Amino acid sequence: MYRKINLILMVIIIVAVSSCVYRRTVPPGETPAPRQQTDLPREDRLAKSDREAVEENINGFSIEDDLKLTQTTRREEKNRISCLSQQQKTQVLKNIGSKKMNTVLHEYNTTLPQGINDAVQYTQYNFSFDYFLVTAENGADIRENPAPDATVVARVENLDKVSLLQRVEGEEMEGSTLWYRVAFGNGNKTNEGYLHSTAGTPRNFRFDRMQDAVNQLRQQVAQGGLHFISNYKNQNGAPPQKGDAAVDEYGYRFYHSAPAYEQADTDSDFRYIPDGMLVRILDETDELYHVNVPTFGGDYYIPKKYIDPDVTLSQLNHVVVVDRNQQNQASFELGENGLNLVSYTLSTTGFPGDFSFETTLGSYKAIEKKDRFEYLKNDTQEIAGYAPFAVRFTGGAYIHGVPVAYEKQDGERVDPGPIEYLHTIGTFPRSNMCVRNYTSHAEFLYNWMDSQNGAVIVIE
Repeated sequence: MYRKINLILMVIIIVAVSSCVYRRTVPPGETPAPRQQTDLPREDRLAKSDREAVEENINGFSIEDDLKLTQTTRREEKNRISCLSQQQKTQVLKNIGSKKMNTVLHEYNTTLPQGINDAVQYTQYNFSFDYFLVTAENGADIRENPAPDATVVARVENLDKVSLLQRVEGEEMEGSTLWYRVAFGNGNKTNEGYLHSTAGTPRNFRFDRMQDAVNQLRQQVAQGGLHFISNYKNQNGAPPQKGDAAVDEYGYRFYHSAPAYEQADTDSDFRYIPDGMLVRILDETDELYHVNVPTFGGDYYIPKKYIDPDVTLSQLNHVVVVDRNQQNQASFELGENGLNLVSYTLSTTGFPGDFSFETTLGSYKAIEKKDRFEYLKNDTQEIAGYAPFAVRFTGGAYIHGVPVAYEKQDGERVDPGPIEYLHTIGTFPRSNMCVRNYTSHAEFLYNWMDSQNGAVIVIE
């Protein structure tokens, strides 16, 4: 009897240990996590304005916090390491080999897929296609080998980015044997080493998904011009509200939206379809357009006042794809020989909070461009600051440069001048609906984007 009990206990221990070993070999954050359904905001608390070029507060987190963190990193810039360019990283990858003490589980070697041509025009921030975002609050050490007692070759701080080479199995540390081999610049020198998996998360430019999204929209436009929802600042009438919720069950916001009814009856169930979202008119009744909504993958009925039948996207020349999961984006010019990649960069999207909303998924018309727009302080009609070089694609959401908060001098509002860089760009969602770029890239897009024949696609 005791022998049987001991045998059973041994089997249980072996299974438990095996499962732990298995968990250690699963890298964190390698694939997009499924979208989590959070509690819906019960009310829209943001102050609003009907004034031209004045929007709600576009910052989810305080922009002052982003600036303080950025100033800290800039003070230490002489000693900081940086991400390599794609060309530099490719060269490093060619030269490295597997070390005897570790097993290479995966090599990060993202390249442009067939059908995307390298026609990059913006090169101010030249990132490698695969990179590692440091999320450890106190930073981390890059070591010569994947072992906790190996020599430290460099140190990275919270929210730094370095080029990603390999995922390897090394010595155990903090319950995991997973390490990442990374490359980085330090002054004029290039070096490489290992970061433990607890130090951060791998990221990359998912050009294959971006290509699929652009090609799908391209095919839709080829079938005939697309229309789009028009209800910026509820100018064509506030949609009916579901209780007192600020968003519907899919995360789309009541403000700036139209109701999309399931039946040709305004008493039927509906969901919100946001301003700027592309649709195809299939038919009409006296009061409603019967439309297909590619983003939603279905047909709906929308009151006619929310669609201008004379304005269409009938030709697709320029597309920006924003990857909400990876916090980066790429811009494409459509040509006869495929897609021309004209820029790729990091970005910051919106997150759902008490005074902010996430950047919603979907295909949108590039509606208009503004060299700048101002934004309000929360709960007041007071102007807080402005955002430069903006391309509006849905409601009050823009792709824009780094926000600038006005300063007060002798009771007067003073512009402290443009800001180029925030260290938080490309890390985690921090804005309110908008897509935040480095200011120089926002200016590039502002000058490049064909707003008449352009679109913005937000993917997960």
